[in-house]
Amino acid sequence: MLKQRPIFLVSAFLIAWSLGASAQNAMPPGHPSSKELAAAEGVMTSANIARGAADVCHIDAAKVARFRDVVRTSYPDAPDFDAEWKLGLAQAQPTVDRFEKLKTSNPAEYKKQIGDACPALDRGIDEVTHAQ
Repeated sequence: MLKQRPIFLVSAFLIAWSLGASAQNAMPPGHPSSKELAAAEGVMTSANIARGAADVCHIDAAKVARFRDVVRTSYPDAPDFDAEWKLGLAQAQPTVDRFEKLKTSNPAEYKKQIGDACPALDRGIDEVTHAQ
């Protein structure tokens, strides 16, 4: 029986995928297109995932860097990849803090959540980086 991936991981990948597949709408001049906005959201969501991989799951930095490279090529319409990536990393801080607090306040629950999430996250990053 396959172990189901944690809902936040599945949701994050689905959000990134669906935003990347959004149709472009007409926008006023100078306003980012919906395609650009979708790409920016995809970059930020991916950075959020990368931050969890690095800071919560302690996944190898080289693997996370490869993931970032794949994300960069996957979202060519992102208006400012580096700024969006940085914002996505920052937005993950509350999650990182929650796991740090859980580690000391409820070690058993921490171990359970890490045990569920981190192997799935590691496999997900492998799937993304090896498909390229």
